[in-house]
Amino acid sequence: MNPEPDAAPQTAQPQTAEERELAALEQEADLLEARAQRRGGLPRLRRALQVQAPVLVALAVVMLLWGRSTPQQATAATPSPPLIGMTDAHLDPPSSSGGPVYAYVTVRNNGGTADKLVGASSPWAGKITVVNGASAAAVPWITVPAHGSVTLKADAQRLALSDLKRVPKLGDTIQLDLNFATSGTVYVFAPVGPVGSLTVLDVVNAMKHMDQLPPE
Repeated sequence: MNPEPDAAPQTAQPQTAEERELAALEQEADLLEARAQRRGGLPRLRRALQVQAPVLVALAVVMLLWGRSTPQQATAATPSPPLIGMTDAHLDPPSSSGGPVYAYVTVRNNGGTADKLVGASSPWAGKITVVNGASAAAVPWITVPAHGSVTLKADAQRLALSDLKRVPKLGDTIQLDLNFATSGTVYVFAPVGPVGSLTVLDVVNAMKHMDQLPPE
């Protein structure tokens, strides 16, 4: 009696859900690898990156340099322009010996930028010079600092009125036009006499004859 032939070998089947899932993933991986080989696979992608890499590096360098050269927006606030005002203007009474008449004033600058007093004029005088109080030498300008003040006084810088069209007397009100490099012309009324002797009525009467010599 011949022995029965051996049965055909049976393929082992996965017994658990984890084994079945692992087998499915391995089969999908095989399919993806075969598809990649037909399309050139990873070597083609690697070659593309090798070709494009220098271009990408050059573009990155250009963007970096452009960013460094782009002007940065200013964050600091722009200083405010000069804002000139004047107080305590007055003139010395003229001396019996003649000569120039001296005027004094405190110039205030409430702005954020300095200005320069570069000259002055008046209907009363043919010439006004900014002079040094000690030597009476002419000075080209006086700087009025931002948020600061300058006082023209006898022992410092002051205004000298000469070529007088009329000799001012005690109690007269004199119009002084001070010229500034940035602010232009700013006028003030100054009494002949002590500081603070100017009244509202004096100003009203002087304004009736702005920019001209008032009648005697």
